[in-house]
Amino acid sequence: MPDYNIIIFDLDGTLTDPTQEMLSSAKYALEQFHIRKVDPEKLKLFLEVPLLMCFEEHFGLTHDQANQAFLHYWYYAGSFGVGQNVPYDGVEELLQALRQNGKAMGIATARKTPNAEQILRATKLTDFFTHIMGASEDESRRTKKMILFDVLCEFPEHDNEDVVMVGDRVVDIIGARDNGVDSIGVTFGQEPAEDIIKAEPTYVANSVEEMAALLLNHT
Repeated sequence: MPDYNIIIFDLDGTLTDPTQEMLSSAKYALEQFHIRKVDPEKLKLFLEVPLLMCFEEHFGLTHDQANQAFLHYWYYAGSFGVGQNVPYDGVEELLQALRQNGKAMGIATARKTPNAEQILRATKLTDFFTHIMGASEDESRRTKKMILFDVLCEFPEHDNEDVVMVGDRVVDIIGARDNGVDSIGVTFGQEPAEDIIKAEPTYVANSVEEMAALLLNHT
């Protein structure tokens, strides 16, 4: 496996477990459109499907309504959900080891940047990352392809071969491929493992321990 110098992590489902925060935020956003009685099992779609797509395709919101719901979701997440998002066991130790090995690390997340920064501060992970990039307030930077591109522009000049994207969603794998960089798909996050494997990431990690082994070249 290549010895990557720049490691870009997704946040939710990769470094932290956002399950309770996501469900609470989605419920709040739907309530703003008078959708109050939601089957708990259907609500769990927000753990698997990208946010805007879930609002439109599974809850019947128009494109404009979905964008408004997106803002309601992140308002609730930023105001009330921060404490509900916690790191997976072993993540802090992994980040410490990567820093000791001289790796440059960044965050590329579908969260809005200020909210991602809130989560990282609350979990005491901020100092591990050189750059943190999330979705923009408008629609100019919403896809993982755009978010990853923008965060990589913040790093000093580098070759694509020096970079790997680590994430738990198909959009992370596709975003990495569209930017010409390798990927590690983790199967312990929010998206079904079979979907991650089908997306054909460069590598697959089934646990934080496997992710660490790959990134620290202990395989």
